[in-house]
Amino acid sequence: MLNREQIVSQLNNSRFAVTVVEQTQSTNSDLKALALSGAPEGTTLIVERQTAGRGRRGRTFASPEGGLYLSTLLRPAQPVKPGRITCLAAVAAARAIESLCDVHVDIKWVNDLYLNGRKVAGILAEGVLSPAGELTAVVLGIGLNVSGTLPEELSSIATTLQQEGATLTREDVAAAFLNEWERVYTAPPEEGMAEYAKRNLVLEREITVVQGDATYPATALAITPAGHLRVRTADGERELSSGEVSVRL
Repeated sequence: MLNREQIVSQLNNSRFAVTVVEQTQSTNSDLKALALSGAPEGTTLIVERQTAGRGRRGRTFASPEGGLYLSTLLRPAQPVKPGRITCLAAVAAARAIESLCDVHVDIKWVNDLYLNGRKVAGILAEGVLSPAGELTAVVLGIGLNVSGTLPEELSSIATTLQQEGATLTREDVAAAFLNEWERVYTAPPEEGMAEYAKRNLVLEREITVVQGDATYPATALAITPAGHLRVRTADGERELSSGEVSVRL
């Protein structure tokens, strides 16, 4: 079982009110409910196992044993779209991993972290709307493969920090991520977005874009300050604010 005290003792500030539980359906879903009941910024839930973890576009997010599954509640002073939170969180996670391991972390637009060509983490930021439809909070969730055995169907496309040679605990990773997130979240967003673009492995590559039922080839040109992906297609340049891309690594 994850040790809450080992996590809290490594935090650099008291912003995060950390709760550790053994099992839940989805840490993001739980925090969205807490947000609507008035939970403060920094409310953080870490779980041993998720039974119904969610990824982008409503997909199931595999939550194998040995992973870190964490969500934290944000109440930004200024309106900010969840997409930018996703980008900044990817930077924080990359920094956290590199602070603990002798590895280099890449980011694949929009929300995936890669080590040596295989996915090691995914991020999901979701807005919380009031009954009147106003954005009142953002829930930031991350699932990171720290150790353990991945499902066979993921073994060729995903990896864990342990498989890449790192020796650390999930408590170390959780604390490192929260500390780095605090730095990124309170810094000028332009700094984090510049690093996000620099780390992105899709730029200047031929990619396949998936938007709804449409799939088409494109060349990835740039990441905008808002976190959008500018691409060139057969019909000219366009800016993507959502969707998915695949790239041959």
